[in-house]
Amino acid sequence: MGGQPGFRMTPQRQAVLDAVRDAPEHLTADEVYARVRAELPRISLGTVYRSLEELVHRGLIGRVQGGGAQRRYDRSTDVHCHARCLACGRVDDTDVEGVDLRKLVASRVPGYRVVGCGIELVGYCPRCVKAGHAEPRG
Repeated sequence: MGGQPGFRMTPQRQAVLDAVRDAPEHLTADEVYARVRAELPRISLGTVYRSLEELVHRGLIGRVQGGGAQRRYDRSTDVHCHARCLACGRVDDTDVEGVDLRKLVASRVPGYRVVGCGIELVGYCPRCVKAGHAEPRG
């Protein structure tokens, strides 16, 4: 981790990494910032954003972004699918056991060397459905 050339695990980066890894949900940068500020009150939002992007770049956390929704950060870097609620923005992991998404996509785009893949399902989470926030579809 800290042994990667040109990369130093600063206390700020470690706090950001811990915030993402300790969260059961997928956090936005603002949510990470709020959690990290409890530990490091002088950290800036810009430092949190830069740290998140560096940690994604280094493969230490994942980034979830889809359909114009705000970016969220994922403690898992494994290839997996997400479901995003159209009402509240909540993002949950979904399990597609036995399917290698990279191979599936690579088989459909000849000549590409696929190194990543993401599938996002969109709809309404159980909490929003129960609260009546789900739009009826014809």
